[in-house]
Amino acid sequence: MALVGLTAATTFNAQASYDDFGCGWQDDCPLNGVPWLNIDNDTRVNLIQLEGARKNLALPRLPVPPDFTRSRSYHFGFIGYNDLPHPTATPSTENTTPAPVAETSFSKMSQTLGVDTSSWEHDQDAENRHISNNLQSVEQFFAALLDDPTIKPEDRHHLAVWRGNIFLNSYDKADSRLPVEAFDIEPGSHTAAFSDYLRGANVFYLGDFVEANSLFTALQKSSQPWVAETSSYMLMRVALNKSTVKATDEYGMFDATKIDTGAASEARDYANAYLATWPEGRYADSARGLLRRINWYLQDWQQLAPLYEKALAQAPDVDSLHKVISELDDKFQSRDSFGNYEPFISDAQAPMLTFTQTLRWLRNNQGQNKSYEVTRENLDSLKPIFASAELQPYWSFLENAWLYYHEGNYAAVIEATPSINLLASSDLLAFSQQVLHGDALAAQKQWPEALAHWKHLLGLTQSVEQQQYIQLNLAAVMVNNQQPEAIFAADSPVTNLRYRSLVLKTAAPKALLQQQATHGVNDEEKTIALHTLLMRDLMVGDYEGYDTDKSLRRHITKPVTLEAFNDVNLDIFNWNGERAEKGYFCASLDDTVKTLIARKTDAHALNCLGEFFRNTAAHIDTEAEGGGNDLLGDAIAKPALSNSPDRQAYYQQIINDPKAEPEDKTYALYRAVMCYSPSGYNDCGGEEVKPETRKHWFTVLKTKYKGNQWEKLLSYYW
Repeated sequence: MALVGLTAATTFNAQASYDDFGCGWQDDCPLNGVPWLNIDNDTRVNLIQLEGARKNLALPRLPVPPDFTRSRSYHFGFIGYNDLPHPTATPSTENTTPAPVAETSFSKMSQTLGVDTSSWEHDQDAENRHISNNLQSVEQFFAALLDDPTIKPEDRHHLAVWRGNIFLNSYDKADSRLPVEAFDIEPGSHTAAFSDYLRGANVFYLGDFVEANSLFTALQKSSQPWVAETSSYMLMRVALNKSTVKATDEYGMFDATKIDTGAASEARDYANAYLATWPEGRYADSARGLLRRINWYLQDWQQLAPLYEKALAQAPDVDSLHKVISELDDKFQSRDSFGNYEPFISDAQAPMLTFTQTLRWLRNNQGQNKSYEVTRENLDSLKPIFASAELQPYWSFLENAWLYYHEGNYAAVIEATPSINLLASSDLLAFSQQVLHGDALAAQKQWPEALAHWKHLLGLTQSVEQQQYIQLNLAAVMVNNQQPEAIFAADSPVTNLRYRSLVLKTAAPKALLQQQATHGVNDEEKTIALHTLLMRDLMVGDYEGYDTDKSLRRHITKPVTLEAFNDVNLDIFNWNGERAEKGYFCASLDDTVKTLIARKTDAHALNCLGEFFRNTAAHIDTEAEGGGNDLLGDAIAKPALSNSPDRQAYYQQIINDPKAEPEDKTYALYRAVMCYSPSGYNDCGGEEVKPETRKHWFTVLKTKYKGNQWEKLLSYYW
């Protein structure tokens, strides 16, 4: 996909799910989408497009090639999130601890406190409550010590060493977690507050949540600001961890249905209390994220919808937005796809979630999954949500999408989405309305009107991504209108080689292939056209045409040798008969073709043409252009031109030819049977023949030609 990807969320330490079949956007499980609010986009794609446009954020995108006329790499197909170049983003705040103190380095603080931390390393395998026992939280503790002028230097040192012992021995219940040496602590002092905080942290990491709660509760009113705020935050984490004790089995598998709801409710109260006291506190972002988790534990969907809507609005950068959206999809918006949960329909306090979810339901209504159908009544019930949020245009888009996808009322869509003469670069909604308009024209087969519409829209947008998508639609309209040659006219707006190449390979008549092999815009296009032309000549048996057309190679100034164009390597046509089956001599391809020009049914030449195809694996390969071609993909499927040679047809012709020499007939029988080896499926092209026919070929070879070299090689039929 050219637009953007989403990885699994880290907020809940769980994978996000694909809308319909539980798949997160990772390298091994990518997603795709087009640059408008299409119901077929994954919901996460629509959300990140929406919020990215509203916030004017630079989203991760496929790199734009230096020259679209020479590249086929830019697409709207599947891609992994990590494969996309990412714009520089501000790192998001750690869930469990605030960001490191920027004004001084950890090593400098450690030196001031007299603690050697040079060998300290965080346990990357830490889980659950131990995740926050990291160097970042140690650094914040050190900074708080150094910020407090009432603490004596020697006490700072002892407290720092104590915190280090907790960090280094997170899972150890022995005395190594206690201070190295005892030191006098004045009751009621800030030193005492830090000391009690460490006692609370120690028992928290040991899993003694009752004692941890008691210690942190007592510290909420501490006169030491950092201790008071951090202890209030820790009360939430204590209750949250307590709620999951029985929800994780011995293998680490988590079951949300086994949550201690009493403890989870207590954690929610603590989170709200913290945010009420420190709405912009050092742990505020973490508390908000954990508050969403708590409500998910409690399955309080009514609380979650506005929390996620707010989180989307508050995400400051792409990285934060991506994490929120991934978490949102996994835990809320697509919850019905991977658990026995009631589906989310709408929420008056969450218009953006309602909007994207309605698009999802419209998609599901296209297939068998109709757990919720967007009826006229249901659609109208959503209108007040958008009206109260002053987002009426979003409901209007939903109505048009409903008319298009649910009702098939294309005329109404066209009427409701008049053409525009100005398009802001960030107005995704307006662009999406115009795409619906163009699709509706295409659905009614109003090809001239559709062509004019897309050309007009192409002149309005400044987005490279949108421009390429419009080119895709223009190419689809031209193919559907039986005018593929218009794509290659001098004034054609379709300049992307990906689309031009796909049309050449799948929908171009011979005259157009000859034209582009001669007058293509560059050597890349000429090479694609000539390779396709020569392959089609051979595949349809136009041997005279092949002999003539191969001379068009002279129009290619410089051979295209880049790996990206291996699918159209013209050198395969230089085949000299090498690697033909041992014991069966073949002349070069050119000589074989000359024989076929003279005698089109020559059995030996037909077998050798089959050897050319078998040894070179020559075919018209659309993998380089495949995927993410939207309406153009549908359009090129209609001509149904075969892209693979049919060797089996050559063998059948020879088998049935009474004039074929035994040498050629036996080899054809051998090869015909081998077409189905070893899978039982035909890999020679053409239609599969019945097993009875394959058995007949085998039997003829074994009986009539017993002792023949090919008969000796064949022991089975498939």
